[in-house]
Amino acid sequence: MVLAALALAAAAAVAPDLEVAVQPSTGRLSVQMAVGRELPDEWTQALAAGAPVSITYRLRLYRNRRLFWDLRLASHELVVKAQRDPLTGVFSLVSEMNREILASGEADSLEEAIFWVTHPPSAELALPIRHEPLWLFVRAEFLTRYKLLVIPSTEGTSWVQKAVPESP
Repeated sequence: MVLAALALAAAAAVAPDLEVAVQPSTGRLSVQMAVGRELPDEWTQALAAGAPVSITYRLRLYRNRRLFWDLRLASHELVVKAQRDPLTGVFSLVSEMNREILASGEADSLEEAIFWVTHPPSAELALPIRHEPLWLFVRAEFLTRYKLLVIPSTEGTSWVQKAVPESP
């Protein structure tokens, strides 16, 4: 019994897989994300070798209704890409929201590139000016593996649920 309590306390002390912070303004919602867990070794080795890698942040906005099923208002995809140039050794970084470029840059070291990909620029989501309570669900996906060459399984974080506060 004591060991189970210690295990639960240790699990609570560990940083979450994905940290999400929301900041509302009139008609907009700013979402800042940070991956708190270690990335898969395959992902890191591929980036160091020069292969293009990415993390896909899936953002879903739902209405919170008690009597009916939740209605999805919006679905967004933030893709943060990194690739090492084999000639110069510089990492090129790109952040795209719904296939539109938000930010780009360069990094000189592998650690800087990984930090930029795991702490992407904030995403701006459109909100209705008057709305009932909303929920934001966010997930980060690192890579997809295939079983028997046809059955995909995605490796990533679990879904994080955040209540959207009313805009000031």
